[in-house]
Order: sequence, then C-alpha cells, then structure tokens
Amino acid sequence: MLFSLTIQVLYFVVQEYSILSYSDLAILLVQNYVIIVLLMKYGKEPLGIREYGNVLGYLVAVASVVFGTVSREMIVMVMQGVVLLNLASKMTFVTSILASKDTSAMEPTAWIIFVYSNVVRVFVGYVLLGDMTIVGQHVVNLGFNLAITILIYKYRDGKKETEEKKKE
Repeated sequence: MLFSLTIQVLYFVVQEYSILSYSDLAILLVQNYVIIVLLMKYGKEPLGIREYGNVLGYLVAVASVVFGTVSREMIVMVMQGVVLLNLASKMTFVTSILASKDTSAMEPTAWIIFVYSNVVRVFVGYVLLGDMTIVGQHVVNLGFNLAITILIYKYRDGKKETEEKKKE
C-alpha cells in the first residue's frame, strides 16, 4: 500500500496536477507513514534486517525522485505498474471471498465508500485531467470494488449458514 500510494502521489506531482486532484491520496500516504512509525516504535516484535532494508530502499527511491535522478517518464511507467499491482490485490480479495464464502468480518459500508470514491476518481481523471492512466486504474478498481461489495452482501452470513447446516 505504501509503495502504491507513493507512486500515485509522485505521478500526480510530476504531471503537475492540482493538489486537489490527489489530496486524498497524499493524506492516506501521511497516515500510512504515521502508522509505520508507530508500529516501528511500539510494535511487539522488533523489525528484522530485511524490514530495515526495505525502509532504506524505499527512502532511497523517494529521495532519487525528489532530487531528480529519476525521470518523469520513469514515474509514468511505474504508475502503469501500480495499476497492475492494484488489479492483483483486488483479484486476491475476490478469490479469497469466493473460496471462503464468508464475508461476515467485512464492513459493506466501507466498500460502498470505495466504490463511490472510484466513481469520483474516474470523473476527475477523465473530465478534469484527461488522463487515461488514472481513468483506467480507477475503472479497474471500481469494477473490482463493486464486485467485492456485491460478494460481501451475498456471503455476509457465510459461517452462520455453514454452522446451521451442520446442526441440521
């Protein structure tokens, strides 16, 4: 999530879009930074060398963008990879739901909000920015978020139904 949000924010910055078109992503990015710092400070298990290596690698990558050693074209190319990363993430959600047939722990309201925010982002990407990369990413997310929302309602009593069948 951190990598994806960082690339998305950097994409908007290098494209010189208005801060209003990506402020929600920037806020989520800052929120993730705070959560990571809190986990590093108060987590029960100390981070291993691998995790610190990941943090260092991430900081070096962000610094290279800030100091201009990574080109705008490279950010655009990586952003298209983020679209595929988001697609893989959503496919994992859908396949997990279909395999377990249980969404009792998932909050449908959150997913309805995700669907709505993707509709808004498609609108912003197409009408206000004219950026088909943004539109494509959010159309894909919209489709999967809608599918997940429908599956949440379909399987929201998943474990209860299984237990009732066992009792009979």
